[in-house]
Amino acid sequence: MARSTTFKYTVTVVNPGSGNKYYLDGILIPYVTLFPGCTYEFNQDDSSNGTHPLRFATQADAAGSSEYTTGVTTTGTPGSATAWTKIEVTSSTPFVLYFYCTSHSGMGGEINIPPNMTIPGDRALQAGGESPATSNIDYLTISTTGNATKFGDLIVASFDGINCVGGTTRAFFGGGAQPSGWSDRVMAVNFASKGNCSDFNNLTEARRDVTATGNSIKGIFAGGSNPSNNTVNTIQQFVQSSLGNCIDFGDLTLSVKRCAPSQSPTRGLIAGGDKTPAGTSDSIDLITFNTQGNATDFGNLTAAIEYLSGNSNSTRGLFAGGYSGGLSNVISYVTIASASNATDFGDLTQARQGLNGASNTTRCVFMGGQAPSTVNTIDYVTIGSTGNAQDFGDLTYTATAGGGGNSNGHGGLA
Repeated sequence: MARSTTFKYTVTVVNPGSGNKYYLDGILIPYVTLFPGCTYEFNQDDSSNGTHPLRFATQADAAGSSEYTTGVTTTGTPGSATAWTKIEVTSSTPFVLYFYCTSHSGMGGEINIPPNMTIPGDRALQAGGESPATSNIDYLTISTTGNATKFGDLIVASFDGINCVGGTTRAFFGGGAQPSGWSDRVMAVNFASKGNCSDFNNLTEARRDVTATGNSIKGIFAGGSNPSNNTVNTIQQFVQSSLGNCIDFGDLTLSVKRCAPSQSPTRGLIAGGDKTPAGTSDSIDLITFNTQGNATDFGNLTAAIEYLSGNSNSTRGLFAGGYSGGLSNVISYVTIASASNATDFGDLTQARQGLNGASNTTRCVFMGGQAPSTVNTIDYVTIGSTGNAQDFGDLTYTATAGGGGNSNGHGGLA
């Protein structure tokens, strides 16, 4: 299915102590994964880019090779407004490229372009859940209605409160309640091929009912409850290309669990949730991925609610279902770039809580949940058009209570 998909990186130049380096969206990363069928814009507006034009080559720093120019366009002067280098990736683009500075060596990194890979954002995963506890991972192709297929297994069964960061090439499942107790484990699986999870890193503290978001570089786990069953407000972060454990990012505006995420390439939203012992929340918090610090107020949902689901494309964030004195079928939405309250979007096919969301550039799917018995239902909506959800198909198993789901390049990256 042909789609026009553009990803944007904000480029800055920073000296971390070993000479100037390109930072992408505020992060120093050794490699970037790009996908055929997509266009990537490396924005050099920031003043730190002056005298550091970014280009592409088939060898690091273009050593022994000429600049790679196929499908590449540039505009402006680095360090001034409207300066960028753009590359259109096709099936003919080399599998390995390098981004580099034409004036100074050692500033760039490697670009990997996996062959025979779907455009990011079209494969959704649903993992774990209770009734009963399971290690199952299902997958589906968001652009094609139909039943889900078995993908693989988590390392250990998770029966409640696990959640998922959907990166460009991998999904990261973190936290949750396992037979041995609250978990601090983060597990990873590659989207490209079916298989089981492997260990990736650890949270700063074991968490249940944590909320996950992120972009192509950074993963975020926010809120949840700790092993003492106290609700917390802490936000943790990790770099998807590194095996290092999570570190502190900042704090939410309140201690909350069982929330829902939406995201754009630069912003993450954390909505609703349980403020135990203070009841449910209608708050929407905002974090900026490349700026470490505390969340700020974005707006409010249409009602205070927990156990809801969410996801997004790069423009619009959706929140669906949940529990607020009863099961909800309400879908609401916000425009991620503009702080505001949520607006009614439509209704799910059935009221339920504990469902999970995933999205591509045009569709959002809502998987599983409790209605009030545990179900394997999958609904979908077209993100750009308000209206009620339609039937998509079924999971291979029934799942509820936060069995994390997300898509590669999830919503906010497309």
